[in-house]
Amino acid sequence: MREQPVEAGFGFGATFFTSCGQTFFISLFVPSLVVALPLTEGQFGTVYGTGTLIGAALLPFIAAHYDTTPLALYTRRVLRGLGLAALLMALTVHPIMLVLAVIGLRLTGPGLVTHIANTTMAKGFEKRRGVALGISSLGYAGGEALLPPVVALLLLWVPWQTLWFAIAALYLVVLPWGFSALIRRARFETFVASDFDGASATPPPQGHLRRSFRTMAGERRFWWLLPVQMLIPMLMTAVFLYQAPIATSKGWSLPYMASLFTVFAVFRAGTSLVAGKRIDQVGALSLVPWVSIPAAAALGLLAWIDAPPVGMLCFGLIGLTFGAASSVFTAMWAEIYGSAQLGAIKGMTGSLAVFSSAAGPVLAGLLLEAGVGFPVMLTAFAIALGLGSVAAAIGRRQPPASAD
Repeated sequence: MREQPVEAGFGFGATFFTSCGQTFFISLFVPSLVVALPLTEGQFGTVYGTGTLIGAALLPFIAAHYDTTPLALYTRRVLRGLGLAALLMALTVHPIMLVLAVIGLRLTGPGLVTHIANTTMAKGFEKRRGVALGISSLGYAGGEALLPPVVALLLLWVPWQTLWFAIAALYLVVLPWGFSALIRRARFETFVASDFDGASATPPPQGHLRRSFRTMAGERRFWWLLPVQMLIPMLMTAVFLYQAPIATSKGWSLPYMASLFTVFAVFRAGTSLVAGKRIDQVGALSLVPWVSIPAAAALGLLAWIDAPPVGMLCFGLIGLTFGAASSVFTAMWAEIYGSAQLGAIKGMTGSLAVFSSAAGPVLAGLLLEAGVGFPVMLTAFAIALGLGSVAAAIGRRQPPASAD
């Protein structure tokens, strides 16, 4: 941060500004949206899941252009796309408009802006890749810690549509200019970002996405390592989305449950830096099997213990998993496949992760409708994360494709 503040600021800022498309942020507006449209909470969940799935399907095709488009131009387009989605959210008066807004927010925020941040830091740093990714991951924790109380306070004073108009203006006007200025000054270890600025983009070579998929799928380790990356967003999104019913089932107040996200953010931030340094020391592949263990332990505790202090412990453990995951998984794919096709490969793995995050709430809803209580459900989620960790431990020991 001292030696390369521009590059660190780019990574941190990009992950921080994914927040407007993240579940924790959009969920703050659910009470207003279900009244305004009107929808039931169950119908909103269906709309949200549908929009997320469509966004995930589009993600790899747009993400592949990262490899062949000037960084500043690509970043400006993505930020303005998020701004247009925010504008549509502000104007939403019908469920179809809400679906389109959710598609845009989920595609650009946790999809493409995250893709830009992680891929740029992974490609731009080789000797200090882990630390660079750890610093950029602090932006997630910053958004999770700062934005919910600020938005909750603002919603007491201004209409929810006004906030989305302000967000749209930020992403359409201010952020494209600000990030372009950072990119012009950026000097990464492996390239100068301004060398990749320009007014036009080069289309990806014919079959670029298809070749990247064949490269990815032909690697035996991929199939063992993918489950743990998919299970974490799938199961934890379900837990976060159903935080209020979980709190009610335990006799916890909703303000107390909301306060636990501050604990989560603090632990996530600290772990991002520690995990990043550890990646540079031992490599990401050696850390992958351990990433999901804290979250699995947290869900096991959350399933059967109702004492309020356990909530702080559980959300601290979940923060450990998220803080490590955001750096470890990106560095892992860079270690396996190199950086030449990293944009397309990260786009496809990111798309699968977004797909899984949409499936999680649907799975939880079906289980609840079938009469499965939170103790049994959370225990099953913990076991699934444990099995994902075992698969990752097996996968990291598989020989590279070239060694077959």
